[in-house]
Amino acid sequence: MTSPPEVSYRSLFDGPGRKWFLSATALGRLPNYMRTISCILMVEQITDSYGIAGMVGATQGLVFALVAPVLGRMIDLRGERRVILWALLTHIAGVCVLIGAAYSNLPSAFMLIGAGIFGGSAVQFGSISRARWARVLNGGRALERAYALEGIIDEVGFILSPMVAVLMALQVHPTAGVLASLAFTALATLMLVVQRAIPATIQPAGETVSSGKQRIGAVIRIPTVTLVSAGLLLMGTFYGSIQITAVAFTQDLGNPQAVGWIAIAIGIASLLGAALYGARSWPGSIAAKIVVTFWWVGLSSILFLVSPNIPAIMVAGFVMGLASAPAVIAANVLIEQVAPPERITEAFTWLTSALASGSAIGAITAGYLVDEYGVRAGMLNGVAGGVACAFCVTIGWRLLRTPEPNPILQIP
Repeated sequence: MTSPPEVSYRSLFDGPGRKWFLSATALGRLPNYMRTISCILMVEQITDSYGIAGMVGATQGLVFALVAPVLGRMIDLRGERRVILWALLTHIAGVCVLIGAAYSNLPSAFMLIGAGIFGGSAVQFGSISRARWARVLNGGRALERAYALEGIIDEVGFILSPMVAVLMALQVHPTAGVLASLAFTALATLMLVVQRAIPATIQPAGETVSSGKQRIGAVIRIPTVTLVSAGLLLMGTFYGSIQITAVAFTQDLGNPQAVGWIAIAIGIASLLGAALYGARSWPGSIAAKIVVTFWWVGLSSILFLVSPNIPAIMVAGFVMGLASAPAVIAANVLIEQVAPPERITEAFTWLTSALASGSAIGAITAGYLVDEYGVRAGMLNGVAGGVACAFCVTIGWRLLRTPEPNPILQIP
């Protein structure tokens, strides 16, 4: 099979329905970076408790990370339209429970229940978009560039969405950030439901595959998916640690507002890295790109530990951010090659879930270390995660180089 011809970013939009589904999934991804901060700001303003607000935000994030692969699997098994519509209805119910509990005299546990429903019903629109690209493009360079475009969209959302959430919650109404997140999700869902130009699924994964009926097990059981997810989980612990330690670092220096500039430096570098990754054909296999970018992130994590001031930590964030998006892009390209086509959405959600779970773990452990031993201890936690993610993919080099393409997993 010959590789597809070289394509530009512009040519990716030429096919029927592509602009529509990409616009829909771009809107649907904005809440990924709004939900947690919106929950925290809403609950803190209503209850005047940072402790409760933190628990609500953490609950939403952790349930989201745990349930995302389940929703991805349901999309592959039952069909995209049916699942995302039911998820939207559940999402609306979660928001109602969360806001209602926040304004009532009910125990705080009801807010946690609402936050769990809110996070657990959040659809991974980025995974849906990547799965659709896998269906409309014939692999190769075109698909790699499409995933670079996906990375650019993710980074734009990462930069803009938190600012929108903060503005809405602090300047409009405490609930405005949560409601804006819900509105983006609802609009994205309806846009995908009405689209017919691109098939939402290849074939129901629970039905006949090849000859005879087979049941496909969890995609995470594919060794390559397990390896890459483990690497991203460790990378996520680094990201989560940096989020906490950056706040503590700037506060110790008497300039807490500077944490925003650190986040912007990382976001701009990640956006630039995604754009550069897709702008040309870089030499080397996908396996080599994963190892190189993971080591870039791992080694650059050490720069945070030795940064003496805010400008230095901004430089560290920029250097690290240049490889952040390319690492995820390369991971997605590899997973597309090894996951069963009829379970591709679930496969992508495992990567997202791994990053989100690692980030939550890193934030929790770094927060404890900062409280008990100081900022440098929290940064060491991040360095450990960053270097460990690089060692993880290096140890699994054989799996990265010779993955088994599109296996059929059976449950006895």
